[in-house]
Parts: sequence; C-alpha cells; structure tokens
Amino acid sequence: MKILICASNMVHINNFHRPYIDEFKRLGHEAYIMASGEGADFDIPFKKRSLSLKNALLSVKIKKIIKREKFDVVYLHTTLAAFWVRLALKGVKNRPIVVNTVHGYLFGGGFGKLHNKLYLSCERLVKKQTDYIFVMNNEDEEIAKANSLAKLGVYKINGMGLDPQKRIIEKASPALPPKKLVYVGELNKRKNQIFLVRALKHLENATLTLVGDGSQRQAIEKEIKRLGLENRVTITGFTKNVSKYLSEADMYVSASTVEGLPFNILEAMEASLPIVASNIKGQCDLLPSECLYESGNMEEFISRVNDVKFASYDISNYKLQSTLDNNMSLYLGIISNEKELQSV
Repeated sequence: MKILICASNMVHINNFHRPYIDEFKRLGHEAYIMASGEGADFDIPFKKRSLSLKNALLSVKIKKIIKREKFDVVYLHTTLAAFWVRLALKGVKNRPIVVNTVHGYLFGGGFGKLHNKLYLSCERLVKKQTDYIFVMNNEDEEIAKANSLAKLGVYKINGMGLDPQKRIIEKASPALPPKKLVYVGELNKRKNQIFLVRALKHLENATLTLVGDGSQRQAIEKEIKRLGLENRVTITGFTKNVSKYLSEADMYVSASTVEGLPFNILEAMEASLPIVASNIKGQCDLLPSECLYESGNMEEFISRVNDVKFASYDISNYKLQSTLDNNMSLYLGIISNEKELQSV
C-alpha cells in the first residue's frame, strides 16, 4: 500500500513517528512524509497561524500531490496539517482512506465559547474527509463521538510512545520540600508558563527551570524581571537534552490549559519525579488526583507544591513497544479493510 504521513513540521515527525514509518517500510509498504522542513518527501511550508491565506494556497498544492500520487491511506498528525490536508481532499474522486490522529483538540475545556465554536466548526467542515479518528484522552474521545467527526470509527490510543532508547535518568531522592522546579515545553499561552513564574514569588527559596523556547519568551522574561526573579528562573531555550534538567529537578510542575496526551508529563513520570499539574484533559488521564490542582488556582497550586505527594506511576502502556504494537495493529487493520474494499 502507498501511505502518506502528514504533520505540520519535520520536528514532530522526527520526535514521534520515525518508528512507525520504519515499521510500515519493514512490512513492505511505501511510506512518504508530507511536512515542513528538511527530510520531507513533500515539503509543505505550513504557516503556524491556522487560518492563514498562505495555508489556503498550499492546500491547492496538496490536492495536486495527492491526486497525482494516488495514495491508499493518509495518516494525519497535528491540528494544522490535519485540517488543510483534509480540506484539500474535498472534491477528490476515489480519495485515500484518511486517519486523523488527534494530539489534543484545540477546543473543549480550557477555551472560550467563540474559540470553541471556531475550531469545532473547522472539524465539522472536514468531517466528511475523515474516516477514522485516533484520540489520546477521554474528553477528546467524547468530543469526536458526540459530534460524529469520523465516518467509520473513533479509537482511543495511548499516544505514540516513550522511546526506551531515550530513557530519562531517574532522580533517586528529590529534595524535600522541593527547591528545584522544572517544566518542559514550548513557551506559549496554552502552556501557561507565566503562571508558574508568578507562583514562584510565593514559594520561598525555590527555583524554576523552563526548558524550551517560543513566542511567549519575551513576555515571560518581562514578567520575571517585573517580579525580581532573575536569579530564580532559568529559560534554557530549545534543547534536546531534556533528561539533564529532569534529573536535576526536585519536582515537575505544569500550568497548561489544554493538552492531548502530554508527552512532557510522561517523561516526568518516567523520571520518577513528584508532579503538580493542572487538572485538564490529558493530564487528568495520566495522573492521580493528589497530583492535580484546579487550572488557574494559585492558592491550590502552591499548597500542592508545599505538600509534596509521591505517587506511584505505571506507564508501561505508554512505552514505545506497547504503543507501536497497539497502534500498528489499528493502522494495519485499516489497510486490510482498504484492500478488501478495493477487491470488491
């Protein structure tokens, strides 16, 4: 079978999907990549703003590629690429089977009514071009089923997998009370790192390391300076050496307002760190209640940090070998169904 794997950029492909691409090829299928960046078979320079006119123009190019290449199955990842590729498939005769893997709907809890209406409308606009949906948390599964966003089926999966070859170094005995807090993720409004910075003002002698970079870096640095926390907050910028910062930390903290299945939380669990995270979709699917606080509630967050709870984590179902086996079973089942349809 001829398979197309799509995402908004090659960073996402390289971080999460290489084992799947390799497995497709090992099984004798043709597997091609459509994304922005070096290494893509079809380099599509998606613009990060979802409703950009440039993305609309790119959809014309995408349609031509898909019609020319005659793919059997398209596997979609990331909200941006998933929308524009499905929009490009409108009107395509004998289109490929389409599987949209949702890494977290950008609507639902944590968003305003207007925002939810806009993004849900986008999904409804392309639901006829969506045969299957894979989701990573309970809330997104309910959303997909309640709004009939897939023609043939909705399945819940345990993400794309933690790679044992990139094992996080466990910290044997974090300091109590915790003094070194860490968060890993792109610096943006949804990840809400500015909340963590403001909370630090109320945590005596604690430090905070923000691992990552992004559009909100300048705003976060401005807030750090305003609060006089220059000596207590470190922003690392982009780094591949996440394990270094997790192994040095006493606690993992998150103020994210929306997630799919947060890979950063899984990494913190792998590192056996105590975790305090906002009670939102994705995070509440992974963590026990004693690790969670009401999103945006500063008082409860500070209380959770000061009253450290060491939870026992079982992430065996989220390891790469487990997710690879389970997800490939679903992928290959879809391919098998497509072959049967072609033979009728």
